[in-house]
Amino acid sequence: MSIVLVNGIVARYTDYRESDRILTLYTREQGRLEVAARGCRKAKSPLLCAAQPFAYGEFTLFYNHDKYTLNCADVRETFYPLRNDYDRFAAGSYLLWLTCSGAQTGLANEQMFSMLYHALSFLAYTDCPAEDLTLGYLLRYLDRNGYCPSLIRCANCNKDLRKLQGIRFDERAGGAVCPDCGSGRPVSNLALEAMRRMLMLPDAELHKIRLPHKIYLELKEILPRYAEAVLERPIQLPKSNMIKL
Repeated sequence: MSIVLVNGIVARYTDYRESDRILTLYTREQGRLEVAARGCRKAKSPLLCAAQPFAYGEFTLFYNHDKYTLNCADVRETFYPLRNDYDRFAAGSYLLWLTCSGAQTGLANEQMFSMLYHALSFLAYTDCPAEDLTLGYLLRYLDRNGYCPSLIRCANCNKDLRKLQGIRFDERAGGAVCPDCGSGRPVSNLALEAMRRMLMLPDAELHKIRLPHKIYLELKEILPRYAEAVLERPIQLPKSNMIKL
């Protein structure tokens, strides 16, 4: 048996037995971990706060026979305001699901952890549009996993797209394509530029993502389709009660 210290965020849980849970943690040091939290559902359990979705902090784990058990946790943030807004809660839950769904156990990804932490912080504590941040996160998630779509040059012939009209977006080709290679959905130059700028932002400025309604509608159609094509799994955006103006 060994003791492992990780900084992580609780992505989800599964109840079992009378008072236990299996937590899915996304950690800075070891990527995704499945951790048993014994007795955490008891009213006086010291693990109760740490066994909730969105809980962020330092987790002390016992590792034995290829299994992790939660010993104690120093919870530093719960992102509690997310629970008071349906759209922000849905967006935050989606970010947790998206990040963990492709994460591997034992494989650290500090860039992804940083992006998740900052995105949840901005959803909880700023007025940044949840829908815009979600789209930006999806694009940056693809980029940090090696699936960034072609946005500057044609995915087929490598022609510079920045001064062309009639550009289309073809997920099968790997991104934007010139009119000569045209197939897929039409995409505006402004939408392509918006994606380029979202990729350039540091994590600490994700709250600056603000998309005009027309561009938002374009990316809402393009990005999930592209993500599903390259990741080979459903990537449906969270439903919103808000009408984006």
